[in-house]
Amino acid sequence: MEQHEYATVPGVGLGSAAGGRGAGAGQLSAAVRADVRACGRLAERLAAADAATADELFAAAFGLYGARHLGGTAGAEAAGVSWWHGPTVRVPGPRRAGRGARRAGRAAGAELVLAAPTGGRGRHRKPEQAPASTPHAVAVERRTAARLLVAHPLVTAAGPHGAGLQLIRRHADWLAERFLAVLGYPLTVGDSFARLHKAGLPGRGLPGFGPAEYAALVRALAEFAAGGAAEVEQPLVRQQLAEWRVLTEQGADPELARALGPLGAPVAQTPALAVRRRLAETPVVLQDELTAPERSWLLGREAGEAALFADFLGLEAEIRAEGLALLDPAGELTDLAAPAEGGTLAQAALLLVERLVEELRPLPEEAAPPAVLIPDALIDGALGDVTDEYGAGWSRDYLADLAGFRRDALELLRRMDLIAPAGRAWVLRAPAARYASPLEVDSGPGPGRHSRREVPIG
Repeated sequence: MEQHEYATVPGVGLGSAAGGRGAGAGQLSAAVRADVRACGRLAERLAAADAATADELFAAAFGLYGARHLGGTAGAEAAGVSWWHGPTVRVPGPRRAGRGARRAGRAAGAELVLAAPTGGRGRHRKPEQAPASTPHAVAVERRTAARLLVAHPLVTAAGPHGAGLQLIRRHADWLAERFLAVLGYPLTVGDSFARLHKAGLPGRGLPGFGPAEYAALVRALAEFAAGGAAEVEQPLVRQQLAEWRVLTEQGADPELARALGPLGAPVAQTPALAVRRRLAETPVVLQDELTAPERSWLLGREAGEAALFADFLGLEAEIRAEGLALLDPAGELTDLAAPAEGGTLAQAALLLVERLVEELRPLPEEAAPPAVLIPDALIDGALGDVTDEYGAGWSRDYLADLAGFRRDALELLRRMDLIAPAGRAWVLRAPAARYASPLEVDSGPGPGRHSRREVPIG
């Protein structure tokens, strides 16, 4: 079995890094037995943790989350301008529910650009079948393979993105060197899988998993890695193992279970790695959220980092006064698939954030903070307004549970870095303004705190 091992990092892996080409069967078995015990300790920690801590522990140990980027671009003229006052990326949105809309003259809401569903047809899911023969074609292949790994850090031959495995294997050496140099991420490539080992990020656990499910999943992986036959009772755990192709109708795959073991990327030891990981994985990086060494390192390097990620991952930079966002014009590099067109939650979230920006963004002559506090009553009022105006065709389940509707809409905006928790309150972050109405401020009377008038797009 051909298997490339490009980096050995400290952790509690299930033998993938310990058992490279030169490892004998006895050495590998001993490593697996030791790691099974280590995984047992990890499972105990997960089982005893609260939900948030379990999410963080799992993400740090496994790093199996996808990247998360916004889509759409505001143009080069936005460079260095505050998100609050710069160009926007609005497109036509939902129609109003009826004649009683109180702002009948306004344009429809914006569309929040997320990802195409993961099973769809994306550029990184259509690799070339024949090896590239020109430098340009080689570069395109490498970028396609890198994008696939960033979006899906586990690619299996039998999985939904299996067609890309041939491309990853073709460029395995280059990919391993670049991921390690740029992000400090080890890469493991076997005959039937490729596995990128990411660093932990808050809030990047598995959907629906709690401490008990995480513990059961780790124990099952450890047993399968050792060649055992674990009893997996929780349906959610079985579903995840099947999705990873560790568990099939023919039984468990020990080699893949070992490759999937907890072997997260090492903690970033330099400001460069810390900043680049955030740029590669998160929607927005604000200057005030970086440490002093990280801010100092990034200052003056924005354009260079933008060029690096454009070449490596095909991302486009939006450099604003408050920070930097790497955008994916293809809408693929995000682990949040947009609901179907017209989906209630996506529509409500983008309309809500537009209304919040209208009420809270500073005037052009005012200071432009990275975030502003949202009065709690404003959230309820704005969500009520957009529901009255647009909600005729929305999900009845949501309309019957306004508290749940509010919670889920705010959570979607949080995951896209457009709002952030502040104790029991929320703050509206400057990048949210990219989804609001472009406007000019005039001195005449008009709706809204800014007495603004609409500026037509295009």
